[in-house]
Amino acid sequence: MPESHDFFASTSPDQVRATVREALASEGYTVEDGEQGSLRASRGKLGLTLLIGGLANDRTFHTTLAVQIMVTQDGQTVARLLRGSGKSALKGGAIGVSRGNRAFEQAANAIHGRLAATGALTASIPS
Repeated sequence: MPESHDFFASTSPDQVRATVREALASEGYTVEDGEQGSLRASRGKLGLTLLIGGLANDRTFHTTLAVQIMVTQDGQTVARLLRGSGKSALKGGAIGVSRGNRAFEQAANAIHGRLAATGALTASIPS
């Protein structure tokens, strides 16, 4: 499973940031502004997840993500989706890892879909 996913877009960093924020919010994340224009997203409850672990459903399993917004030398905006620092295995063993992987994949798909719908997506690369 990739640790990050880069989305290249032919629109301004502000427009990409707004689109990514909308995509993550549609997946149930609370999205906050981070340093240097980045975004921090979280969903679920950490305490509940630690208590019931892998029994939490996708929306209640605690997940954190970060998104860095950058501009390439040729003027494209890049939104880099990064896995959060939380250890899914500690939050539910193998089931927790599976839920963490699924949450990352769902977030990446939501961002891809929103950017593609705007016509701005030029490339999408997991890494």
